[in-house]
Amino acid sequence: MAASISTRVEDQGRHVISFQFDRTQSTTITTDALWCFAACDLVCQYPSLHQHLVEGSREHSSSDVDHLFKSLIETPLLSLDDIPHEELPVTVMDGLDECGGLRHDSSGWDDYEGLLRTLKRWVQVDHLKKFKLVITSMPENRITPSPIPSVPMSISPLAVMLNREVVLPMTSGYSSSHDSM
Repeated sequence: MAASISTRVEDQGRHVISFQFDRTQSTTITTDALWCFAACDLVCQYPSLHQHLVEGSREHSSSDVDHLFKSLIETPLLSLDDIPHEELPVTVMDGLDECGGLRHDSSGWDDYEGLLRTLKRWVQVDHLKKFKLVITSMPENRITPSPIPSVPMSISPLAVMLNREVVLPMTSGYSSSHDSM
């Protein structure tokens, strides 16, 4: 599903930042890796972000995903305020259910929790709301229509980040509702 969404968005002339979690590579395909990959892709698309990313990487602590998100995503994207909404890239994150992987220890859970915190931050910061984020996932107990319990479905990160163009896991497969990206 993520691949077809990416293709559809690219066919509309939008740049896609595509990232896939893989539970068998959970020590390398982490939330930190997601935001670093997204930042590198963004600097390729928008070279003016380079200085922000250099400054952010100097400040980054490998154990602090919240600071990483703020320094490599949140702060640099503030400088893209002059770009029309319809020209901004769309981030497609595949495999939310695979974040944290097969690790049944605290580090796997911490990675998943860190991802949810950064996604919650995404919907709380005004200038990030215009950046579309598509999240796909297989059904899993910890994945719900509102994966962050403190965020009700009406303002769920999935709903807000997708501007009501939501891709949610359902027990009988996927259900999608997206008119245009």
